[in-house]
Amino acid sequence: MFEVAGPVATDAGMQVLWNPERFASVVDYDSWEDSLLEDEDILQHVLAGMLVPINLGDSAFQFVVRVGDSDQTANLTERERARLVVTSDPYLITSAGVLYLSGLEDVSADADEEVLHVAAPAGRYSVTVNLIDWESEQGSRTPAGDPSPNALPDFVLLLNRTTWPEPGFRQSLQTLPPPPEASA
Repeated sequence: MFEVAGPVATDAGMQVLWNPERFASVVDYDSWEDSLLEDEDILQHVLAGMLVPINLGDSAFQFVVRVGDSDQTANLTERERARLVVTSDPYLITSAGVLYLSGLEDVSADADEEVLHVAAPAGRYSVTVNLIDWESEQGSRTPAGDPSPNALPDFVLLLNRTTWPEPGFRQSLQTLPPPPEASA
């Protein structure tokens, strides 16, 4: 099993887990715009299994990406399960050996150093996006109000090898289901 953690920010409306091979032709703003400006363009990459949207608007979140292998399935830890708010339906992503997690604006053939590198051996993966209520855990903040060093992340992405057919995967830019209606 492999795990990587770090903050990922975006000013383009969404963070994305993406296959860099798919975006080798994105070399400047014009080619980025041609490939990723419109929702319909982004959705085509989702449908092709080359991009997973974390579509929550302009934001910065702490992520953990956990990749399972033949010996161990990627799962939430007990602490994460205790603070789980919602899980997405599974998305498909195809890896050639590495995936990147970044803001949508950072998708390019020449990814910068702020992109999280996710080692994922070549193959097809089912990806779930898990929202964690890390702030509800006692001790999650320092006295100054910052996240404590052992605070849980905002999101845990779980990647596990799959042989499911494509129709079984989420094919939407809306990553998480809408929150339940508040009771009156």
